Amino acid sequence: MQFQLPPIKAWFMIFRILAVVVWAVMTVLLSSAIVFYQTGRIDWVNFFLVMAIASITQGFPAHIINEIYDWKSGADRFRKIGEKSGGSKVIKSGLATIPQLWVMFFITSAVSFALVIALYMRADPRSLWFFGVGYLVCIFYTLPPLSFAYRPFAGEWLGGFTGILLNMTGNYFVQTGTVSPTILVFSITIGMVYIAIMMLFHYLDYESDRHAIPIKRTTIVFLGLQRSKMYVLMVLAASTVLSVIMALKISVLFYIVTISNMSQFIFQLRCDPSDPESIIKTGKWLTLEMIAFAVLFSILVNPVFGWVILPVALSFYLHKKFGKLRTV
Repeated sequence: MQFQLPPIKAWFMIFRILAVVVWAVMTVLLSSAIVFYQTGRIDWVNFFLVMAIASITQGFPAHIINEIYDWKSGADRFRKIGEKSGGSKVIKSGLATIPQLWVMFFITSAVSFALVIALYMRADPRSLWFFGVGYLVCIFYTLPPLSFAYRPFAGEWLGGFTGILLNMTGNYFVQTGTVSPTILVFSITIGMVYIAIMMLFHYLDYESDRHAIPIKRTTIVFLGLQRSKMYVLMVLAASTVLSVIMALKISVLFYIVTISNMSQFIFQLRCDPSDPESIIKTGKWLTLEMIAFAVLFSILVNPVFGWVILPVALSFYLHKKFGKLRTV
């Protein structure tokens, strides 16, 4: 029997468009704003190459590996399709099989590698280190034997935080051929905010991760819900302190980061990690706030970055129109 690729719906669900916008698109945008702030210029071809590499790598190889191994462990089998939890649920819904997902993985990885080669032809060859290691960080978030997501603190620090750090400093390096102290501290500051966002969405998976075999021992499972909330607030507080230092030492522009962090802190403080509705509501606010902050910060540096509002709005429309699965 001839092998068939899964339908377009499966590709869309795997991609998780809003997650890619928040994690890949916004971090490239923010680091590009720092590039323009410090140099007064942007190579737009390199900008779009990095944006494509980051988006495709996160949206497909990383998400595909996560889908396969969370299904095998049982983490994605615990909840019904209609319930809010992590993963795209394309296996559970019958949209794609594991062999089909592996084919998708190799196809999209090849596309990502081709874009990296194109970037190599235009930028400093050393940029390959950022995106090569970044690719490995993305897939080993779930892929054995490292499986960062199945180990407390490793998931958010070696997975999410390191991915953000490499994406932002890598994009800066592609544009400038160096990594400045400003982009390094800025990336650390933003990376800690993303740890807090990641942790919030892991609240929803607390029970399913505990039932995985082997147990998906995330930080949430290790600490418990209430202590995890305190940990999240501590990480956000540390990020806020760094943003104030940047504002005092570099530019008052970075007080915008402080304001954003304080908003994130308030949302997280009010969230009840044991209440799915509270988590979902908080997650929506955090998503909107992070996008609004990134776009505003970038526009204040250079109004030309305002064009990103259109694809972001389109992403929300596509998610609302096509990003749901029928309850079965």
